[in-house]
Amino acid sequence: MQVKNRNSFFIRTYDFFGRMFFNFLYKLNYRLYMLLYPTFLKSLGIRISGKPTFISPSASFDASDYSLIFIGDKCVISGGVRLLTHDYSVSRVAIAKGVNLKKEFRVIKPVIVGNNSFVGTRSIIMPGVRIGDNAIVGAGSVVTHDVADNNIVGGNPARKISTIDEFWEKMSQQKEHQFYEV
Repeated sequence: MQVKNRNSFFIRTYDFFGRMFFNFLYKLNYRLYMLLYPTFLKSLGIRISGKPTFISPSASFDASDYSLIFIGDKCVISGGVRLLTHDYSVSRVAIAKGVNLKKEFRVIKPVIVGNNSFVGTRSIIMPGVRIGDNAIVGAGSVVTHDVADNNIVGGNPARKISTIDEFWEKMSQQKEHQFYEV
């Protein structure tokens, strides 16, 4: 896979000041923020289909190649989430095994966040991971493998906790939960 050189000084500066602006706008007017922020992310090269429900201004997208990040319709990406498309650990292993490297090398793979999925705060999504449609990633998870459609995962490394059907059944049986319209 050939990686486009999108790491120019201009792109990084545009990203930095854009994020500062959108962080301010988020605090000022949430609805306007969510109207404009996906367009800003698209201008960086991130591929967004449909209209995400929420993408936190503190979410971090790997700048190795923004075009390798795919975000689905009606998804939620919470605060502090990191989506990584690169992995330099292969160079460290090669050096440890005595390989004489002339240059650092890395593995670059896409990250996909499916439609109507939820990624909890401070989760890390590793390169090559696909989070399926209607999937939930619990807060603080490190996702190293694909998450199937309609599944809930959590932990480090993330493991399957249940399906959304099992979760819905459990939640609907508990009387103390109150649902609020946003």
